[in-house]
Amino acid sequence: MKDKKPKKENPDQPKEEIVPEADCPKCAEYIAGWKRAIADYENLKKQTAEDKKNFTEYAHEQLLNDLLPAVDQFETALKFLPDISQLPDPHKKQIENWLVGIKAVNQLWEQSFNEIGLIKIPTDCEFDPNLHTAISQESDPEQPDGAILRTVQTGYKLKTKVLRPAKVVVNSIT
Repeated sequence: MKDKKPKKENPDQPKEEIVPEADCPKCAEYIAGWKRAIADYENLKKQTAEDKKNFTEYAHEQLLNDLLPAVDQFETALKFLPDISQLPDPHKKQIENWLVGIKAVNQLWEQSFNEIGLIKIPTDCEFDPNLHTAISQESDPEQPDGAILRTVQTGYKLKTKVLRPAKVVVNSIT
């Protein structure tokens, strides 16, 4: 193994002087560029973290948009459950069990939706164009102007983002 010997200074060669930043415009330019690059990198890290958070938070959005029509049909079916009071007992018991199962499935859907942050948009309030789409206007003197008279299609939000506005009929007193 060779011993590393310090280089001997050659007295004929001029020594390199360290020039202060202020006296070296090229140095100042390089340092400024380096500082901008560091700031850009920090901004990129922050933006990437924000994008990752948003992606994670709203990853279910497309799937939920695809499922909403099926959920609508299921809710419509629940509104028109058959009257089984006139059926004979053996058939009545079968239908009752089936209805209990259907209602349990609905509860599981609602529980799952709540866990991921899917919320029904309320329609028992005044019309809000950020949450509701007015598809018609009717006049009801007993209700205040701008009140929602009925819901045509349920609207949904995923956490704070509106996936689908509620389609409603709005009171218009003119």
